[in-house]
Amino acid sequence: MLLPLFPLPGVVLFPAARLPLHVFEARYRCLVSDLLALPAAERRIGMILAVRGGDGEIEMLEPGCAGRLVEHQPLADGRSNIVLEGEFRFAVEREVEGRPYRRALVHALPEGIAALDAERAAEAHAELLRLTAAVVRAAGARSPIDLALVAGLGAPERLPELVNRLAAGLDLPALRKQSLLAEATLDRARELAGILRSRVRLLDALGPFRHLAERAREN
Repeated sequence: MLLPLFPLPGVVLFPAARLPLHVFEARYRCLVSDLLALPAAERRIGMILAVRGGDGEIEMLEPGCAGRLVEHQPLADGRSNIVLEGEFRFAVEREVEGRPYRRALVHALPEGIAALDAERAAEAHAELLRLTAAVVRAAGARSPIDLALVAGLGAPERLPELVNRLAAGLDLPALRKQSLLAEATLDRARELAGILRSRVRLLDALGPFRHLAERAREN
């Protein structure tokens, strides 16, 4: 599959997650224009994390995630606001020249769960739901998790979507999110469970002091 690439620092897209972007550079305006000429189902951008190496060169970290253009708001001077919906992870085979923006031949990476792992997946799903509820309960109004992220994902077969929405929505450093994106679904679920457990422990420890922070804000 040939995908246009959009390397960005600090941004990691996951399957099933949505990503709003403001497009202003000339090459990416061209990219959006090219996408809009395609059928809606084929309007994909390969989002990939860009980091600066020790030699100053920009490096793209794999895997990336293909996002389909689902919203487009044109603005003045050719700029636009767009929304991508993550579809699948990909690995780059080779880059292809010919357009102002980068393009590459890529292949999709598996995201599903084998039938033999169904029991483990159901356990991981239940644990993530329990830990998510615990974080929200402990954090109260300052929860780092928006419950809308997990709404409707209560069935065990929705584990991949649950995992990816949590990974996208948590306030984690970009490199940490990239390492999660590189994991298989069950490994990603296990890593997220560890992160959520740590959050619960921290929030529980800070609980007795929360009223002091509230009082300070009132003053």
